[in-house]
Amino acid sequence: MIAAKRGRRRSAAAVLAIAGPLLATACASPSLSLYTLAPPEPRSEGAPLGRHAVVVEVRRVVLPDYLDSQDILVRDGARLDRSPRGRWASRLSVTITHYLTGLLAARRPDALVTDQPQVRTPDDRIFITIGTLDVTRSGTATLEADWTIAPRSPAEPERLQRARFTASGPVASDQEVVTLVQTLLVRLADAIETSLPRPQRTARQGR
Repeated sequence: MIAAKRGRRRSAAAVLAIAGPLLATACASPSLSLYTLAPPEPRSEGAPLGRHAVVVEVRRVVLPDYLDSQDILVRDGARLDRSPRGRWASRLSVTITHYLTGLLAARRPDALVTDQPQVRTPDDRIFITIGTLDVTRSGTATLEADWTIAPRSPAEPERLQRARFTASGPVASDQEVVTLVQTLLVRLADAIETSLPRPQRTARQGR
């Protein structure tokens, strides 16, 4: 009987040795992917900025609380589904701020467009509030935003703008959701750039 018990124990141990790794693999959480927004095309090489180049500071974008996280969200009716396998690499407000700054810098090579503190007081500050950033399970995305361009000089008026953009596309994967969000942000950057003041031309030399 003792030998039989030992045999059963050895068999049970062998089963656990084989099944243990399989169970651990089955219970392991899926690998997590981190996403960011693809950087814009680099500026074409040109003359360096002069000492009196316009400085434009992009302040951190304001988002609704439920959006300002690392979750990648898709709305299904009234329910928000969080991706189980994907996350933004940083808080969404930080990601969007950095991305919009890069887009605006590429569109304004004549100016220093930055989201970092500068020694010099910026000529303009851009305050952006995104009230809606909605991606639905059916593949429709909507972005509603308003922004204010506040000049350094108190004698100049602030510029207030508002815009709404929509786009459609597949949302079966996290990458497709990220691409759809990026499409909307490119259109927002285009609208903001259009509303930025242009540098005044100085009188021609020799006059």
